[in-house]
Amino acid sequence: MLLTMIIGITNEDVELALSSSPWDLGNAVLYNLCKEHPIHESDEAIIAKIWLIGRTYAAAIERRRNAQEQMTSDDFYITTVAKTIRESKIDKWLTDIPAIITNSWIQLESAIATHKKLMDLFAEISGLEKRALASKYLHFHRPDVFFIYDSRARQAINKVTPSIIQIPEIKCKVSDAEYLFLVRKCLWLEDDIAKRYGVVLTPRQIDKILLIVADRIKKSGRQRTLRMS
Repeated sequence: MLLTMIIGITNEDVELALSSSPWDLGNAVLYNLCKEHPIHESDEAIIAKIWLIGRTYAAAIERRRNAQEQMTSDDFYITTVAKTIRESKIDKWLTDIPAIITNSWIQLESAIATHKKLMDLFAEISGLEKRALASKYLHFHRPDVFFIYDSRARQAINKVTPSIIQIPEIKCKVSDAEYLFLVRKCLWLEDDIAKRYGVVLTPRQIDKILLIVADRIKKSGRQRTLRMS
């Protein structure tokens, strides 16, 4: 079956994904925070993680439907966010994911289910889907497993991968269709880059690739606008 893509990944793109970035130190702070406080028992740790990750990645949980005017953002974090997450089964969901991933196409079922469950939990808290926040929050707890979802990644992944019907399925009993779509395409891209360039990229490095592509799409759109004006 012919695989057709709009934008190809170059060796330069891969080298950029592997290189250091001005954002690495800030991300390292978040990785270390989740590594030092992986369990969801302390309200302080829960608030620190959800607040810093959400605000840093423009996916704050306090952006919610029907926000009560009398409840401040601080009150919302203390009385609703921390309590709901602490009383959830998030730690079990995370420990259900294999400690070592040797075959992502088979072993990521539990990770995809965890993302869906956390999305549902965030929906209970905020009244909104919070798909991106769930992926980003989980990514900092298991950076080897969770791909980052947001609008730029969703747009870019379609430009560098074939149609979803040409990509292997991942059998999942519990999943969010949008995130499952992204994961399948990211795994295909990861495999394709490994075959062509001999490098296995991490989810963070795949995200860097997608940001490069998203910027390329944006610049291309500007150029088209200039030519038409």
